[in-house]
Amino acid sequence: MTAEGGVFVQDRPVTDEQFDAALSTQPLESLVLVCADKVTKLERFVGIVDRVRGLGFRQVSLEVVRT
Repeated sequence: MTAEGGVFVQDRPVTDEQFDAALSTQPLESLVLVCADKVTKLERFVGIVDRVRGLGFRQVSLEVVRT
């Protein structure tokens, strides 16, 4: 995730509408790493994590990049 709200799946930019479909190609046992920079809005960060878990992924790791 970027400070401007952009989201990437496997280094490819996706829109909010494409996000679920982009993740649905991955096995549910995959580790999903949600990265955000330190100025990303918390509610956006939490919303993405909730969506990932709502898709059935249980291995979700969080990382905040301090740049």
